[in-house]
Amino acid sequence: SSGINAEWPLRPGSDVITFNNTTITPVNMASPPEIIAMVKSSDRVHPILNNIELEHRLADNRSVFILTHDLLPSRPLVILHVAHSRGMFQCVSDVKEGKDRSSTDSLCRRTDRHTNTRTTGSGGIIDDTGRILSCTEFGEDSSYQNVSSFYSISSLEAGLRGIPCGGWCISQAKEVLAAQDTIYTTLSPIPGFKNWLDASIKRGSLPVTAIIGEEMSVIQDLLPAGAAAVPDHLQNTIIRLAVYYILQEKQRGCALDPVCHFHVGNGAVVWALRWGGTRSQEMKAQSLGLMVNYLYDSNSPARAAQYSENKTIVVGAAVTAVLD
Repeated sequence: SSGINAEWPLRPGSDVITFNNTTITPVNMASPPEIIAMVKSSDRVHPILNNIELEHRLADNRSVFILTHDLLPSRPLVILHVAHSRGMFQCVSDVKEGKDRSSTDSLCRRTDRHTNTRTTGSGGIIDDTGRILSCTEFGEDSSYQNVSSFYSISSLEAGLRGIPCGGWCISQAKEVLAAQDTIYTTLSPIPGFKNWLDASIKRGSLPVTAIIGEEMSVIQDLLPAGAAAVPDHLQNTIIRLAVYYILQEKQRGCALDPVCHFHVGNGAVVWALRWGGTRSQEMKAQSLGLMVNYLYDSNSPARAAQYSENKTIVVGAAVTAVLD
């Protein structure tokens, strides 16, 4: 069962909670049956519904990692799911169905160029005042075409909340995958966006630069129907509002969106938003079908320190283009 109890030796503040005592291990069909059963039952982000979906998760173009502590090696603290592809995923159904990547560029609202690093004038760092501080983008180079997408992460011990086990698991997975992949991304939900949008419209507190009065009334009428009812000419407006919510809405100085807070806190770049990134009715009810690619690279530790110290959030070119 999940949570800390009297028999659980890892307690916040305890001397035994050190990442030096943890191990990251890949899971495959030859792993112990109890570990495979945990993988099948633990994913609350994208539940595994049957054995066919489980086989997709453990296929050659997928990886599953577990983070364990040496004191209880058979009891995972974190389970991380990774998809490997040529190019960045845009739709989570492609990940779940075991496909290599989505071929529908229109979901992205731009053509991604994510294959070498160079300094440009398009991408930027946005701090808590909204200022653009510096710019980075990925250009063309075949060595950056392999992508590992962290698309689901589950912490199995609620009692260890506040200890950054998930971030440590991602960092260790990057080291394991370093020989075969160069870019590390996520395809992540925006769990509070629709509720924030609905409440902001009712309060009349939407940012005036992002939406005009006529669109406001139309969007308010469409909110109960979800993403399928949003016409094409309003999609860019919804995306602009989602970018505002992710970057500018704060709680005690940190990103209000918990998923954004987790990833930027671990040094990720808010890389791109994906319209139609999920077909899940539950996630449509949370985010109108939008998903986010967060990107990790060798500069992630420095960005994590920036966010911890001054709440700086780094964004990619596609997000900057939305803000312009």
